[in-house]
Amino acid sequence: MTGRQRIEAALLIGVLLGTAALGWWLSLQPSDRRDASSFDAIPYELNGWKAIDLEMQDGVAELLRADHHVQRVYLHPLGYTAYLYVGYYGTERGGAPEHTPDNCYPAQGWQVRRDDTLVVGGRSSGLSVREFIVEKSQELRLVHFWYRTEDRSGFTSTLGLRARQLWGRLIENRGDGALVRLSTPVVGGDLDAARSRLLGLDTVVEAAIDEIWPRRT
Repeated sequence: MTGRQRIEAALLIGVLLGTAALGWWLSLQPSDRRDASSFDAIPYELNGWKAIDLEMQDGVAELLRADHHVQRVYLHPLGYTAYLYVGYYGTERGGAPEHTPDNCYPAQGWQVRRDDTLVVGGRSSGLSVREFIVEKSQELRLVHFWYRTEDRSGFTSTLGLRARQLWGRLIENRGDGALVRLSTPVVGGDLDAARSRLLGLDTVVEAAIDEIWPRRT
């Protein structure tokens, strides 16, 4: 073994030992427990849209394994619809969904026709959201989703979410998170109109969730 190989092996062993020690230390910390039912306080009326709750299909709740979820359809006076799903994952649950829109839509027979990232409300302080255009049986839907923690939002991948949660675990022993998803049908192929509807809801939903994020119990 060359000198360089010995150094690389030592570094690898150091990383593995450090990771194991960190995992052991975190396992000894007291549980961060929160009352996730606060998500039920998301307003039923947002910018003129009025909501009704939707029941989960059989087996879906067990598949998603969220500590708490909210699923609603918001109805606009002009006849438009927008669907909201919020899934909350506490620290003990790992703080992030196992089934994300990246794999859930294809698993349900939807084809992802486009995958982009948008910044809602201006690039300096706006909310980053992931945008999908999905299609199934000639039906098009526009989807916006993002992940968030108690103090940071606009993560467009679980990788970014988990990096923030690791910092939260180290500093405050807090690693909870949520998936927020909005979708609306693309009526008559008018993608701009569908996007306008979601853009009008994204930041309103985000602000509502920020106000009611579960507190420690």
